[in-house]
Amino acid sequence: MRFSSVCLSMFLGLAAQTGNGQTGGGAAAQPAGKPGDLCTLEGRVLDAVSGEPVKKAAVTLTNTSASPTAAGLSAAGLPQQFSTSSDAAGRFAMKDLDPGSYRLQVTRNGYVPAQYGERGPSKPGTDLTLSRGQQPKDLVVRMTPHGVVSGRVLDTDGDPVAATMVQLLRPSYTGGKKQLTTGGAAQTNDLGEYRVFGLAPGRYYVTAGSMSAATAAVLSVDRSAEPRPEEDYVTTYYPGVTDPAAATPVDVAPGVQIRNIDVLLAKRRTVHIAGRVNAPARASLLMLAPRSLTGALSLRVVRVDAKGEFDVRGVAPGSYALSGSVQQNGKTYSSTLPVEVGQSDIEGLVFTIGPGVAVAGRVRVEGETKVGLSKVRVGLQPREMGLGSLMGAIGSVLAGGGIGGEPGKLGDDLSFRLDDVSSDSYDFAVTGLPDGFFVKAVHSGAADVLVSGLEVKGAAPEPVEIVLSPHGGQVSGVAKNPANQQPVAQATVALVPSDKERAGQKPYYRDTTVGADGQFHFKSVPPGEYKLFAWEDVESGAWLDPDFIKPLEDKGRSVTIHPDGQETADLVVIPADAAGQK
Repeated sequence: MRFSSVCLSMFLGLAAQTGNGQTGGGAAAQPAGKPGDLCTLEGRVLDAVSGEPVKKAAVTLTNTSASPTAAGLSAAGLPQQFSTSSDAAGRFAMKDLDPGSYRLQVTRNGYVPAQYGERGPSKPGTDLTLSRGQQPKDLVVRMTPHGVVSGRVLDTDGDPVAATMVQLLRPSYTGGKKQLTTGGAAQTNDLGEYRVFGLAPGRYYVTAGSMSAATAAVLSVDRSAEPRPEEDYVTTYYPGVTDPAAATPVDVAPGVQIRNIDVLLAKRRTVHIAGRVNAPARASLLMLAPRSLTGALSLRVVRVDAKGEFDVRGVAPGSYALSGSVQQNGKTYSSTLPVEVGQSDIEGLVFTIGPGVAVAGRVRVEGETKVGLSKVRVGLQPREMGLGSLMGAIGSVLAGGGIGGEPGKLGDDLSFRLDDVSSDSYDFAVTGLPDGFFVKAVHSGAADVLVSGLEVKGAAPEPVEIVLSPHGGQVSGVAKNPANQQPVAQATVALVPSDKERAGQKPYYRDTTVGADGQFHFKSVPPGEYKLFAWEDVESGAWLDPDFIKPLEDKGRSVTIHPDGQETADLVVIPADAAGQK
C-alpha cells in the first residue's frame, strides 16, 4: 500500500501541478496591455473567527478569462498565475495586471484554504473582474482556522498498527447522491499515532485499514506450513465498526484540536481472488482498487507470477476494479476489469490486457440546419469516477490515450471514432455544440444510452448515433432577496426537471452562480417541464438528488421550456438556514 499510495499521490500531485499553471520554470509572461490599461489590486487577509490580520499568507491570482490574452497564458498555454504574500497587518497588493477575470486564492499553514467571495470554508469563491485601469483597494479574504483530529490505530490485541492510512470522511453530494468523501488523511507512525490537520469545520467519520501487512502478503509467496484463516483486518470506522451507518461521527469546530479518537481495527471473514492474466507481454503487478473514491484503504497491489497467475487474499466483499498495464514493442496496453466480490472465493478469473475496442458512430441533426458543427467533439467519461476508474484512467493516460479515448473530431460525414476504449460504463460527453443545440438521444443499436450509459465489455459496441436538436430553449431571470426584492449576489440557481423520468439525470439539469446583479441565463435547454430554485448557500450538486429537492418543491418556480422558446422567471432566494439546507 505504501508503494501504491505514494505513486498515486505523485501522479495526482503532478496532475494538479500541471493544471494550476506551474510550468517548472521558463520566462514569466509580461503584461500585454498598455500601461494605462493595467490594473492593480489591494486587500487584507483576516482570521474569520477573531477578525485579526493573518500574516505570511500566500496569495495567488489565476487568470480565468474565457479568452485570455497571450500574457494571460503560461509558457505551456495554461492560465497564468500571479502571487504575493500578506504582511504583518494582513495586507497584500499586486500590480501590472491585465484586464480580465481572475480567481483569488489564499493559503496559510494553520488555516483552511480560502477564496475571494466564498461564503464559508471549502465553499466555492467568485471570480474577480478587473476592468481597464481598475484599482480595487478593499478586497477582503477571511480564513478559517483549521481543525485537527488525532488518535491511534490498534489491532484486536491492542498493539499499535504502523504505516496505515487514516481517512476523515465527510458527507457530501457526488453524482447527485449523498456519499462519504475524503476530507483529510494521514499515515500512522510506529506507535500507531495519526494526526489529520487542515480540516474545515464539519462532521467527519474516521476510518482506518491495515494495509502494510496485506500488501506484503500479496507481493510475496505464501509458504505457511498451515493454511491461514480466511480472515483479515478490514476497513474500520471509529470507534471499531465496519458499517458506516453504525460509526460515531466527530464534529470539528474552527481551530479546535480533537484528541484520543482511537480506532480499534476489526477482523472479518474475507475471500481470495485467483486467476490469470492474458496479455501480449508479462505483467508483474496488477492493482485491485475499490470503485469508490474513499476506498484508498483497500487498495491492493497484486503479484503476478511467471506463469501469469495471481492469487490475492484478504479481500472484503465489495465492488472493485482490477487494472494493469504491459509494454510491448514500445507501446503500452492498459485494461480495467470490474470485479464484484461477495461471500465466496473467486476462482479462474481471466484478466485480458490488450488494445481496447473502438467506439464508432455518427452524429445526426434533427431537422435541417445550416449551422456548422466543426467544433463539436465526442468523448467518453466513466459514469462512476471511483478509485478503480481512476487507476484505469492513469493507465490509459500512460498509454498515450485519454479517459475513454481522445475526444473524437467529427468527419465530413459527421462520423466519429474513439479507439482503445477499455471495459467500463461510460457517459457520452459532447462538447462544442452551437448555441441552441442539445443532445436529444444517444443510440447504440436499438438501445438509448443517453441516460443509462454505454456498457463496454471487451467487444466493440454496436454503432452509435448521437441525435442533436437545434431547438433548445432559454430561460433567464434575477435571483432576489425575499425581504427587499433586491438582487442577491453569489446565489446558486439550478434548473431541475419536473418529469420523474428525468430526475437525477445530468443531461437535463443546469446550474450557475449569479454575479452581483443576481442575473442568470440558461440556454440550449431540452424542452420540457422544470422548476427553478435559487439558494443563498447550498452544497454543490445537492439539487441532483430527488430526495433533497422533494421537501423544497414549494420553494421552486415552475417553468415550461418550449422549443426555441425564451422564458423569463425571477426567483426568490431560499435562505441558508431554510429547511433542507443544513
